[in-house]
Amino acid sequence: MKNKYFILTIIVLIGGLLFLGCDNNREKKVEDAQEDVLEAKQDLKEAEMEYEKDWQQFKNEAELKIIANEKAIDEFKAEIRTASKKFKLKYEKEVIALEQKNYELKKKIIEYKYEGKDKWEEFKQSFNQDVDIVGNALKDIFSKNE
Repeated sequence: MKNKYFILTIIVLIGGLLFLGCDNNREKKVEDAQEDVLEAKQDLKEAEMEYEKDWQQFKNEAELKIIANEKAIDEFKAEIRTASKKFKLKYEKEVIALEQKNYELKKKIIEYKYEGKDKWEEFKQSFNQDVDIVGNALKDIFSKNE
């Protein structure tokens, strides 16, 4: 009989230890999860700050390119005013089209909303290509003029 009670006591002690061990493990998992959430929030803040910095730099550079295009367009418009009719007819439509594209680029940069890193990279690439197209077209017109 003593053996029965001794074995029963040992089983209860082992069961109790297992139960307490599982409970501590849960608390550790909760603490780990809370740490993971804090790290994720910190990573998100850092990513947002990095995006904001990248956005401001990109926007400033894009605005400078757009302004440079506007100046070139204005210079060419001034040349057109004093040029012959043949010259006016030849280049006036091109300049108006480039002016419109430049305006659309300005509008595009103002209206852009962040939709994720992939879309952002796609936007930057597309926008830079469009700005370069306008800039190169303006340079081509000036070189044809000379």
